[in-house]
Amino acid sequence: ASPASPAPAARPRIPPMLLDADFLRRKFDEGLDYDAFVALGESHGHRPAWDQRYGQLELTAEQQALVAGFGRDMKVVCLTGTWCGDCALQGAAMHRIAEASPRIDLRFLMRADEHADLIVPAQINAGFRVPVSWFMAEDFEPVSRLGDRTLSRYRSMARKALGEQAVPAPPPADPVRAVLEEVLAEFERVQLLLRLSGRLRQKHGD
Repeated sequence: ASPASPAPAARPRIPPMLLDADFLRRKFDEGLDYDAFVALGESHGHRPAWDQRYGQLELTAEQQALVAGFGRDMKVVCLTGTWCGDCALQGAAMHRIAEASPRIDLRFLMRADEHADLIVPAQINAGFRVPVSWFMAEDFEPVSRLGDRTLSRYRSMARKALGEQAVPAPPPADPVRAVLEEVLAEFERVQLLLRLSGRLRQKHGD
């Protein structure tokens, strides 16, 4: 009888990169505030786009009241780039929202090799895209991830690439402020999740 074939060598198991609270806390601590991050692009001429978007995205009185009413602390870190138009749009929208509430602590990270430990597990559709933002509770427990363009931006791109028939929804009256509304909706959704969290209600006695 022929000798039994040796069992195939087991492939080494590569542990997954865990984006847990300790990891996200460390990346958050490495992040920059809005002004410091935008300043990184000044030498390459990227700042005007961010300043333009910031000027277009002032919150309405109703939006300010909504954000001012947030009752839970939340951490947000945005992996992005100063060169990217959608990054400027989302980044400026996030900054406007964060300015309206002391409950929001917002940081920005440049998509660069030094942050490969965050970039690699943040792939979207097998690609390294920006912006990608992580929403966290006060203790850095991960809550939500918002990646790449918002719905209204994808609708606009689909109309141009595929034709009007591909997007039944009407175009927004103001495409820039439509993104603000979409980003604000995610902030509100996360805030309500945190406010209703049994874990946090027990912690805060409310």
